[in-house]
Amino acid sequence: MKLQEKEVSAYKTEHQNIAERLMREMPLFKEAEQLLELVQTHFSLAARDTLHPKVMILGSAFPEELVYAFGIMPYWVLGGSLQTGAWAGELAPRDADPVSRSILGFLLGMGEMARDALILLPIVSDSTRKLAYLLRREGLKVHTLDIPPVKDESAARKYERQLELWVEAISAHTRKRFTRRALHNAASLVAQAHDELRRFLRLTEERPALLSAPWRMLICFSYYCAHDLPQWTELLAGLNDKMEASHTRRPSRASGNVILMGSPIYFPNYKIPFLLQDVGLHVAAHLDYTTRRAVTALTIEETADITLSGLGQRFYQADCSGSYAKNGTLQAAASELLDSRDVDGVVYCVLKGQIEYDFELERLEGFCGERNIPVFRLETDYNQQDVEQLRIRMEAFSEMLRQRQYQKGVAV
Repeated sequence: MKLQEKEVSAYKTEHQNIAERLMREMPLFKEAEQLLELVQTHFSLAARDTLHPKVMILGSAFPEELVYAFGIMPYWVLGGSLQTGAWAGELAPRDADPVSRSILGFLLGMGEMARDALILLPIVSDSTRKLAYLLRREGLKVHTLDIPPVKDESAARKYERQLELWVEAISAHTRKRFTRRALHNAASLVAQAHDELRRFLRLTEERPALLSAPWRMLICFSYYCAHDLPQWTELLAGLNDKMEASHTRRPSRASGNVILMGSPIYFPNYKIPFLLQDVGLHVAAHLDYTTRRAVTALTIEETADITLSGLGQRFYQADCSGSYAKNGTLQAAASELLDSRDVDGVVYCVLKGQIEYDFELERLEGFCGERNIPVFRLETDYNQQDVEQLRIRMEAFSEMLRQRQYQKGVAV
């Protein structure tokens, strides 16, 4: 697919606008700027000509240790761009969610990059199932992982067998052998990265004034933009060291502490965290796959005797993607956050077409109600047309939280 000049220009503008907004509130750490540059490089159109990944992973519900075990860096495509969604044109189904549409358009627009790659696609929804079909029809080499919708012993065995088939597919594509030693080395590499990511999340909780919510989300997301994982880990470790040495402490209580959860929010579509910030709400935590994965990932000590079976079981039990009929892991994580943070409300974002997240809303509202914590559901997509409407609703929610605090005698 040959992109038109106006399509290229719109793509560049989309990313540049977000980068400029982030730079206006740039933290006083050079590592943060370097991580932003890393993200920008990952999304650069020049990547079509300079990067030729052997393996691409669509979505995040996959233990990346299995790719690193073959000595290669995967290229992640998570789908957060309105413009790449437009590149998909009429090829994408009318009911496709923005994430799947964005992934499809990206792979079509960056066709040279994807042509010789093995594309790994976890099936977490009907949209991703359709995506696999469309990509195969375009001649791309796609290998899927069907995630069982219910976590039981039978499903765990099925999941483990599918991981074995994925290893065989990667081995055949790369012409490299999978060994226990290679898996140990890969697990150690990923564990070091997640150790620093856990440390980062702890420090940003202790020192919320150092980074805004969009910056915190960007730095977590930058993990998927790393083309050299040890280098990324070193960068984040440097940032953590400086944050830890900072004398900035927790400020006085914010007027509206919220947890942001629901559909995953991917760069560059940060309109929701920016809007929350604009109306005076403080995102005390965001619960998504990346943060949950960091919390439940292996530590360095646990990698010594790791096996494919052990890795698969741990990953499957901790997975909180939207593929489950009853997402107990996600609900437990949300309950844990509500009990451990000083939270006034929950903002629950649902992207149009991602109805799997709405299935969890009733249960979430149930245990939030038990804690007297209001839940604000918003539905949106990647377009900007609804920004003012969302702003009005968010301002009303923010005002309600302020009134509740006033009635409780909390200074605001």
